[in-house]
Amino acid sequence: MRFDSLRTFDFHPRPIPAIISGVGVLFLFSFAAEWVLFHGLGNLSSVDFLASLLISVIFTASIVYGGYRLARSDLPAERHPRIVAWIVGCSLIFFAINVPIMVAWVPNTLPAQVLWVRFVASVGVTSGLLIGSIEARAIQRGRAAERAAVRAEEAELHHQHLDYLNSLLRHEVLNTANVITGYASLLLDDDQIDPDARDRVETIFRQGQDMTNVVRDVQVLIAATRGTAGLESVNLSDVLVAELDDIRRTTESVAVEASIPDGVYVVADDLLPRVFSNLLTNAVEHNDADTPSVTVTLEQSGDTATVRIADDGPGISEDERATLFERGDNTGAEHGLGLYLVRTLTERYDGTVELVETGDDGSEFAVTLLISTLDTDASAVSVGSDAESARSTATD
Repeated sequence: MRFDSLRTFDFHPRPIPAIISGVGVLFLFSFAAEWVLFHGLGNLSSVDFLASLLISVIFTASIVYGGYRLARSDLPAERHPRIVAWIVGCSLIFFAINVPIMVAWVPNTLPAQVLWVRFVASVGVTSGLLIGSIEARAIQRGRAAERAAVRAEEAELHHQHLDYLNSLLRHEVLNTANVITGYASLLLDDDQIDPDARDRVETIFRQGQDMTNVVRDVQVLIAATRGTAGLESVNLSDVLVAELDDIRRTTESVAVEASIPDGVYVVADDLLPRVFSNLLTNAVEHNDADTPSVTVTLEQSGDTATVRIADDGPGISEDERATLFERGDNTGAEHGLGLYLVRTLTERYDGTVELVETGDDGSEFAVTLLISTLDTDASAVSVGSDAESARSTATD
């Protein structure tokens, strides 16, 4: 039976659980007052007294505990008035059923009738509280399921859009950028090119490379939105060695110091190399020294592994530090999308990245990842000595 037509009380819903518990206590005090009024303080050891006391305690405990549970449940406060409506409704129904019984069967004495009214009221409140709580939880579960279904549908649509965007970036934008940089590279190989034209072609080549890097970073971000179901054991030591080899190969002059123990496995996936390629690239590109210096150390402590990347660059200004790992609206920002990508991926792996220190003598970043407890022989992600092979998976 539903009580949609019953209007809820006008008072604020938050005190309702306390009021319900108070009603339970009131029933117990009512029993005590009835016994003293009608029977005096004698016969406290009689069977009638003990039976009446037991029944009163059972209903009192049920109502008080029901109000206590309601106050501490995850049901929102706006559900409480509906539970009160069930309590009132059930009480009225029980009274309607019991009025003929009282007239026909209950002795026509005040003590007997007061006892019966209190008993019927206790049953009505207890029943209404139970039914109302069950219905409120059912409604809450139903609405939670509806919201979950809507979120799942929106997430699926979102992933479809991201997949389309990824395909568009890969087949259209990235291919176009590769054509631009390819032709620019051919022109730069021509020793007969005019010096002014060479400067312009070099600008085209750099911009094409920047476009390629941004597209690849966006593709990695799209891949990172697909959840963490594919996380496995990754050989962090091999990843770092591969990225350092790559930075040496792509940078004309760089001094690299590294302390990387073998066989350190962490929880990650094949996007992990992008974390360190971005940090290493920043350390070199934003350093004005003739020979930039980069120091990489890998340390294990308990269930985590920490990679520290230090450089001797000019440091990071105080204005940039607060939003260093945020997604900037200005695509021309000094640190671009790279550090936002680093933060996104480390959070994907339940790790952290932080700027440990920065100043005129350089900056130091620390990336902390969880040590893998999986079987590294059976589940390790293959990361070869060539960093490009690991990154190609992220860009497809």
